[in-house]
Amino acid sequence: MSDLLRRLSYLLTYFSLVSLCVVGMLTHQETTELGLARRFVLIITLPLQRVVTFPVRETAKLWNEYMGLIHVRRENEQLRRQLTDLELENLQYREAIVSSERFQRLAGFRAKREIPMVPANVVAEDLSPWFQAVIIDQGSSAGIGPGMPVITDSGVVGVVTGTTPGASKVLLILDPQSRVDVYVQRTRARGSVHGRSEQDCELAYLRREEDVRVGDLVLTSGLAAVYPKGLVVGHVSQVERLPYGLFQDAVLRPAADFRKLEEVFVILERRELPEDGDFSTDSEELWPEPAK
Repeated sequence: MSDLLRRLSYLLTYFSLVSLCVVGMLTHQETTELGLARRFVLIITLPLQRVVTFPVRETAKLWNEYMGLIHVRRENEQLRRQLTDLELENLQYREAIVSSERFQRLAGFRAKREIPMVPANVVAEDLSPWFQAVIIDQGSSAGIGPGMPVITDSGVVGVVTGTTPGASKVLLILDPQSRVDVYVQRTRARGSVHGRSEQDCELAYLRREEDVRVGDLVLTSGLAAVYPKGLVVGHVSQVERLPYGLFQDAVLRPAADFRKLEEVFVILERRELPEDGDFSTDSEELWPEPAK
C-alpha cells in the first residue's frame, strides 16, 4: 500500500508541477501588467518551467542535430559520387589527349616513310622466362611474316619470330638472342647490338681504335638481312676501352621505351640474301683480253 501511495505521490507531484507551469505560461502570455498574485505565480513557476521543458528542449535539439547529420551524410555521399565521376571523366579526357598526341605523332612518322608498314598494338607480354618478347594484334592476315622488323617512332623494337592470322610474336632487341648490326653515326664505327637486360643492350665488336663516346647515336647498318639501313637503335650510355684485346666494351640504351610500349609498326619487308650459287659468272669476264 505504501508503494502505491509513493507512486501516486510522484504522479500527483508531476501533474501539479505541469499545472503550475501551464498556469505560469498562460499568465506570461498576457500583455497587460501582472498583478501581485500573478507575479508570485510566475516567480514560482519559472524555475519549474525550465525543469519541465529542459528534457523536451534537449530532445528536440538532439533530434534536429541527428536529422542534420543525416542530411550532411547524404550530401557528402552525393558529393563523393560526383567527385568520383568528375575524376573518372577527367582521367578519360587526359587519356584521350595523350592518345591523340601519340596517334598524331605516329601518323606523322608513318607518312614520312616510303616503305610499307602495318600499325599494331601490343596486347601481351611473352610469359616465358627465356625470352624478351611481346604479342601484337596483327598477323599473317595483314601480310606479316617471320623475319619482318618491328619499330616505333622512337626506334627499333625487334623482329617478328612467329605469326598467326590475327597475332604475331615479336622478339625484342633486349633479348640475349637478338642481334642487330649497327654503326655509330658520328664515326661510322660498326658493331653489333646484343640484348642483355630489361633496359640496356651490349654494343659489341667495336674495335679498340674506333672513336666511340657516350651519347653517340647508333643506327642500323642495313648489312644484315633483317633491318633496313638508318633506323635508330639507341644511344651509347657507357664506354670502357681496355688496354688489351681487339675490341672495346660499350653499353647502349635503346631509343624505344619498352616499359611504355603500346603501338608499333611492322615493316612489310623481309629481305633475303641470295645464295652464292645464285650468282652467275658464265658470261662475265673479269679481266677481258685487250682487243687486237
